[in-house]
Amino acid sequence: MMITDLIDQDDYFDLLEQAGVPLEPGCSPQQCSQAALLWLEDQNDEVRDQFGASMHELKTQITVMLPEVRDALSLLIDVE
Repeated sequence: MMITDLIDQDDYFDLLEQAGVPLEPGCSPQQCSQAALLWLEDQNDEVRDQFGASMHELKTQITVMLPEVRDALSLLIDVE
């Protein structure tokens, strides 16, 4: 049996925080995405492009993502 680490809300929080998104401890994945959208409004094109690339890279891991994280990610990018 193969055990896979799933991307959970803590992983998602950490990823967004490392990208520079200011987050309050205990934010839900939805709240994290909403904070990211607000933060992006004040960022330059380079930061937005880098952030978008990171989110698209995260999308490649959608099969090992908890549903609430996948739903939150869909606020930032179109997720199939």
